[in-house]
Amino acid sequence: MIITLLWAFLLSLSPSESFSSPKNYARGAVPISLSMARDESSIQAQKVDLCIIGGGISGLSAAITAAEKSIQQSSKDLSQPSPSILLLESDSAVGGRVRSDFTDDGFILDRGFAVFIEEYPQSKKMLDYDALGLKQFLPGARVKLLGREKLACVSDPLRRRRDIFRAIASPVGTPLDKLRLLPLFYLVMTKSIDELFAMEETDTLTCLKNKYNFSEEFISSFFAPFLEGVYLTPLEKQSSRMFHFVMKMNTVGSSSLPKGGMQAVSNQIEEKANKLGVDIQFESRALSIKPASSEESSGEFLVEIGSKERGKQTVHARTVIIATEFNVAHNLLQDMDGFEPSMKPLPKLPQRSVGSIYYGFQSPAPLADPILILNGEGDKHRNTKDLPINNVCFPSIVQKGYAPDGYDLCSVSVCEKALSEHAGDHISLDGSVRRQLSTWFPDYADDIMDESKWVQKGVYVINNAQPAHYGNDGCANVHGGRDCSTFQGVVMPNGVFVCGDHMATSTFNGALESGTNAGDAVARFLAES
Repeated sequence: MIITLLWAFLLSLSPSESFSSPKNYARGAVPISLSMARDESSIQAQKVDLCIIGGGISGLSAAITAAEKSIQQSSKDLSQPSPSILLLESDSAVGGRVRSDFTDDGFILDRGFAVFIEEYPQSKKMLDYDALGLKQFLPGARVKLLGREKLACVSDPLRRRRDIFRAIASPVGTPLDKLRLLPLFYLVMTKSIDELFAMEETDTLTCLKNKYNFSEEFISSFFAPFLEGVYLTPLEKQSSRMFHFVMKMNTVGSSSLPKGGMQAVSNQIEEKANKLGVDIQFESRALSIKPASSEESSGEFLVEIGSKERGKQTVHARTVIIATEFNVAHNLLQDMDGFEPSMKPLPKLPQRSVGSIYYGFQSPAPLADPILILNGEGDKHRNTKDLPINNVCFPSIVQKGYAPDGYDLCSVSVCEKALSEHAGDHISLDGSVRRQLSTWFPDYADDIMDESKWVQKGVYVINNAQPAHYGNDGCANVHGGRDCSTFQGVVMPNGVFVCGDHMATSTFNGALESGTNAGDAVARFLAES
């Protein structure tokens, strides 16, 4: 009786990713905006109203919001010109963690397993769902239980009434566990998001045990692999508020995959920014931010940029938004002239890591249903060196375009503990994953173990996939977002703002929300100044 699952790590910075060298892998084969074709030699002397550092989801959201708000203000006051907005992205395309790669032979590999959560409030405001061509996962999950060859079914009879008997008969959880789900569902369905985040916060493990009285077996076989696949860390390091939030999103909405992979989401937001006149400069990394003296420029800040093609350049900006992951923002701010004493004492926010391995193979797939598969075999048989799998999915079963005709794609997610035990040895990790998969799908064991039949298409290790959202100062568990003119409680220089999922919640929704907050703040600042 579990409502539709969320399993995404959202993630937003490409520099934090590492890649293997998979067969037929087309690095950088992503749709590129026409803005790359612009003559960017003039950037050396460019003066802008707003410079955004970081082209992830949060930075794009900030750019769109600042442009839209300023256009609205300009329409009311014709003497107020539309602002010039420059967005700097260190990679060859925007999107940060919401990116996909495309192999020469027709597979789509999201940079880390990810899904699109349709009920996120900010997503519904920002994106055109019809244009994304979304295909939904089935509600529920399949669960691999210890000692059982056949995958167990966790169904959602509230959405699929014909599954009610399967839900009752499922070996995942006791009958009492299933009854205890009802108060959880009632809570998340009747309370608003604001009310859920106003509740007393504990760690999620304590919440599941003490508030809902779920059994250890149920927690271990379902909630642990599900939630650790979402938030990339053990239950005792997860926020109960974030748990209730994700359950609400899944109770009232669906999870899906876009046509063209998760890259399609970033591309749509980029296109919106381009239409609003945002200038996006790729392969350009911000090296420093300095206050500009009145003799140097009419602008307030000097942003030094490093580019392989153009060397070092300087942009004069009236305002700056730092839309990067936490550690990059911290480093830029602590090196800012005249601001170092405020920043250096601040601790860095822990970051969560995750890995994904993709396999391409001739159809059929071992599972024909578009649904997530969880490792419910228990802590000793999950996220270890020999048994590294946390969850499995066949994206091409959900959205056919993830694989070419006649083929399917398997995505395997591996959490931080198992990654650390393999210490960067992708060959060793691949062997452990194949051996474990072959026990899950014994009828396909020979093909899975044959590297010429189940061909490894890519290995992704995302070292800064998510900021911590429980147990640390300034962690990412604030619905609505923190004040974007502050960073870890320190007030920024006038005209500098910060956004990113670390400034709100460690979700795609949080990244959008934080960017919207920063863009709105800049529009107000420019109008007032």
